[in-house]
Amino acid sequence: MSFKEFFEQNLNPEQQQVVEPEKGVLIVTAGAGSGKTRVITARMAYLITQHHIPASQIIALTFTNKAAKEMKERIARFLSHEGPLPYVGTFHSYCLRILKSNSHLLPFKSFSLMDEADQEKLARDLITEKGLTKKLRPGQLVAFVSKLKNEATDDQERAKLWGDDLFYRDLYYLYEARKTAAHCLDFDDLLVHTLELFKKNEIFKKVFQEHVRHVLVDEYQDTNKVQHALLKELTKDQGTFSLDSLCVVGDEDQSIYSWRGATVSNIINFSKDFPAARSITIERNYRSVQPILHIANEVIKHNAFRNPKRLYSGRDADDSVRMLTCQSGHQEGEAVALFLKMLRGHSGINSAAILYRSHFQSRSLEEALIRHSIPYKIMGGIQFYDRLEIKDMLAYMRLLVNPYDRLAFARAINKPSRGLGDKFEDLFYETWDMMPFETYAGIAQMLLQQGSLTASKHEALKDFLKTFEGFSSTSQPSKVLNALIERTHYYTYLDSAFEKEEAVAKKENLKELINGVLFFEERHEATLDSFLQEVSLLQEQMNAPEDTSEYVKLMTFHAAKGLEFDTVILSGIEEGILPSARSLGNQESLEEERRLLYVGITRARERLLITRTKYRYTYGTLTDQQPSRFLDEIPEGHAPQEDASYWKEYELIRYFNDWFFHRAQPVAPKSSDDLNYEPAFQEELEEPSWKQYQPVYHAKFGQGIIEKIEQKSTSTHLTIRFKTGIKKLDASYITSL
Repeated sequence: MSFKEFFEQNLNPEQQQVVEPEKGVLIVTAGAGSGKTRVITARMAYLITQHHIPASQIIALTFTNKAAKEMKERIARFLSHEGPLPYVGTFHSYCLRILKSNSHLLPFKSFSLMDEADQEKLARDLITEKGLTKKLRPGQLVAFVSKLKNEATDDQERAKLWGDDLFYRDLYYLYEARKTAAHCLDFDDLLVHTLELFKKNEIFKKVFQEHVRHVLVDEYQDTNKVQHALLKELTKDQGTFSLDSLCVVGDEDQSIYSWRGATVSNIINFSKDFPAARSITIERNYRSVQPILHIANEVIKHNAFRNPKRLYSGRDADDSVRMLTCQSGHQEGEAVALFLKMLRGHSGINSAAILYRSHFQSRSLEEALIRHSIPYKIMGGIQFYDRLEIKDMLAYMRLLVNPYDRLAFARAINKPSRGLGDKFEDLFYETWDMMPFETYAGIAQMLLQQGSLTASKHEALKDFLKTFEGFSSTSQPSKVLNALIERTHYYTYLDSAFEKEEAVAKKENLKELINGVLFFEERHEATLDSFLQEVSLLQEQMNAPEDTSEYVKLMTFHAAKGLEFDTVILSGIEEGILPSARSLGNQESLEEERRLLYVGITRARERLLITRTKYRYTYGTLTDQQPSRFLDEIPEGHAPQEDASYWKEYELIRYFNDWFFHRAQPVAPKSSDDLNYEPAFQEELEEPSWKQYQPVYHAKFGQGIIEKIEQKSTSTHLTIRFKTGIKKLDASYITSL
């Protein structure tokens, strides 16, 4: 198929309006799943093949190397011949290219690019020199410098950001002076110095605009203030648009990165900076069935700061979205695991994902998946019991159960730091090697009595031993955990050692660990020893090699952006979680939280399950959980809601069984505009009488669940799990529920 044929047959009218023009400014609002990458790459191919524009005159800017690689591959397929391709890359990589090729215009002709570790070291040196180690972390200074460079385009705007805080101002200028003296640039400088080059050197700008005539930008809702200013400098001269074409593509409804400096106003107010811009909205979605788009539209329309649009699909379906209310986080995990267990037997789980607002929510979900042998992977994160702060607390707890555990001691002794450095640890282990049958506490007492330690190390070691006083392997685990966190001042340590957002996330994880301990105590005669045994079993199952490459994906809403799955589960859609508690007092933050939910909904192609709970543990107390205000924005009838809070396991299985096997199947369009689209559910042959996991009834044994079906020549035998145990019975004695 030629590119011209592709254009005529496989692009809808709105997409063609974006691809076809040779000149002008286009602002394209491309809704979720509307094929924006296809549009932006097809436009480049059309410029080259139909308007005969040299590839060297075209640049396309995006935000990740992965996106750039995909765009390059698509353009190469469109062109299907050897020859140069347009430049496609990230903002930062393109700016680096400009600076390297024009280094003679910079304050220094050659420069090195600092990485994150280099920045941290420079910041640490400055803080140490100024005697500020107790007041400021290197990461805080680096974050402040980055904020200044991404949210201000000149010295006046930077002065507004630091206000009257001359403390930060002076450190900023010291940081810049040291960096410049070393002929170095940091990552943010790539944008800043390129912007200054365009602003201050008219000859450079004129030469650039003679060579580059067409600019395209993807994911424009993710641009920050400096990137927007840079785009104006790339394309304008004396305030007038001076290239042949500019095309920016984005979707303000998917702007979810304000914490990175992205500002949604860039795309909302684009026409103010480019008055001649032609606005095109692409609303046809090639990803999701229509019922999923219905609820996405109903939710996002409540945002005020957006350009109106309404996604629609060529794929109709019935009963694609359901909402389930659970009693607790534990039952929510069980319901999700049972749903996935049935999905695994029905259409597979390789294209299924569980999304949550914060990483701490994964604990109850992971534990339920492990109990039901559902393989999973956490994308963009790590498993709950492998997280640093969880492993730290477990190390303390392990020492109480096994005081000979050297690995646990090695982790606990300097988390948080006590000033007991490498030399102390060498001495400790040398002594322990000489007395291998002694406990860590025995070795510590011996060192304290010898008097060989400095006064500060002597006190630090005594404080470490006090951490464990009053507890043993038979102690109540929740009391032990709370005491350890308090005695080690662990929350204070997290605040001092990590950036604010990361410290908050780690504290949330620890609070969730406390919730897990309390739930364990509800079900067992709990001791510290029995709890750690339970955790060890979970960890063993987590790390066990799977005999299948099929697994469900777990990730945050943020990590899911740009991805899509046949089946999506949105968990914990409650006030204080989504929207987050920190967003409740700010309208802009609330709108971004609503956009997060919108992104989550629009990841689903075929089926969407939304869950929430009535109660969750908070600091050891069961607290009422209110449904997210966003759920009230879904009109009745768009998504059936069920209260499963008192359902037994067989009732959940029956509910999901009905959804899988008695719902109308999605109908694929007669001619798809998406070349890669294949319907997930094909028309099936007549269903057999019995199905795995089907709820049934027997006159003697009561209700049960089918686990296995054996078809004999003249009869059918069913293996059924009843409350009294597993029975193998002739199907003629069984009644379907």
